[in-house]
Amino acid sequence: MYFSAAVLAFATSAFAQNQTGPFALHITGKTDKTIDGYGASCHSGAAIETLCYSAGAASASANQYYYNYSSYSPDTGAVSQPGLITWNLPFTSGANGSSVSYESQALELQVNLVSNVLPAMFGFGDPTYFSFHPDNGTFYVGSAVDDSSFNETVPVEPYVGPIDNFYLCYQYFEGYYYRSVGWALTTPPHNPSCEPVNVAMEVVA
Repeated sequence: MYFSAAVLAFATSAFAQNQTGPFALHITGKTDKTIDGYGASCHSGAAIETLCYSAGAASASANQYYYNYSSYSPDTGAVSQPGLITWNLPFTSGANGSSVSYESQALELQVNLVSNVLPAMFGFGDPTYFSFHPDNGTFYVGSAVDDSSFNETVPVEPYVGPIDNFYLCYQYFEGYYYRSVGWALTTPPHNPSCEPVNVAMEVVA
């Protein structure tokens, strides 16, 4: 899906410059071992894409995602996590849309007010920062506040992590219905179709 330059005029590229990729997003089931496929960006509105699931093997064309590190050492210049998972949205410009350009979009978890499952989508909203395990490329969120035992006493250390709550679910967004990646804020997920998965970077030859 291509968009005109006018549609994207509001978007600014504020992503980190230290980037690795391209790579594919390998999606595998934690309990359902029949889930073994790759991520694909599915149109879900103007300049909005859902991180969909495509079953089976993938070709090199699946290598369309990047990881943008969010910081680096001022002493050594070495990049560090967390960062943003991004892809390049194609759009047209010029006379009669004769020129194709690309705009970087970051993966974000969309708020769902009636479910604890957040759809993973590419857009121009507030991006979600992810880290990955260097040994296998599996993505996770570094830490979050756990309020399950809060009371009048100020907690000493309320953080938990790392957190890996990716799920593969049938999800609906603005008239589009896909089997796609989501994130469960708590377990079990409200959506009964959800299956726990790993999402990892992998370069497909």
